[in-house]
Amino acid sequence: MKSAVEILPIGTYFYFRHDSLYYLFQLLEFSANQILVQRFWSTTNVPSMDKLHQFDVKSACSEFDEEFDELICIGHEEITENQLNEIAQFLKIKTAKIAREAGFLTLKKEAIEAFEKQDYLEAIRLFSLAAPYSKYDIEIYEKRGISYLKLNLLSDAIADFDYYLIHDPENEIVQAAIELAKKEYSKRSK
Repeated sequence: MKSAVEILPIGTYFYFRHDSLYYLFQLLEFSANQILVQRFWSTTNVPSMDKLHQFDVKSACSEFDEEFDELICIGHEEITENQLNEIAQFLKIKTAKIAREAGFLTLKKEAIEAFEKQDYLEAIRLFSLAAPYSKYDIEIYEKRGISYLKLNLLSDAIADFDYYLIHDPENEIVQAAIELAKKEYSKRSK
């Protein structure tokens, strides 16, 4: 039912009700691929223009992706210079996030290719560059750990396998790999 939002003029305040709460927004920008709004905290009070001062802003600018049955318009105010700055900042952050995700995916793809070619030194370099982008993508730690193991860099392999097992303790391949690395490390320490 987003088409109801698409026909509103920029600056319109609108709300919808879900269960016993009212959700208030101001339309900031509309384009073919996104609707930007200022969000207010949900409340049990019915929104109106004369009560706007009673509503606290939740986010100065965010994407509108709510589902609603009926949308009620309560008024209109021109977008302020501060709101335009918030829109610009939001779009800048969103663009950077998209670029960061694309960079991460490229690095990870190249790292996996190096790993599959058994170029373990290059795989380690690329996985290490990708790791800060997504500490929860544990495949990075599994494959980098195996690469360290293949190059006999046992303490690094153990560290990566330990981190992996925090997130997926049931992976038998990584369990076996860490046991091998620890066994080899123990032999070397004697």
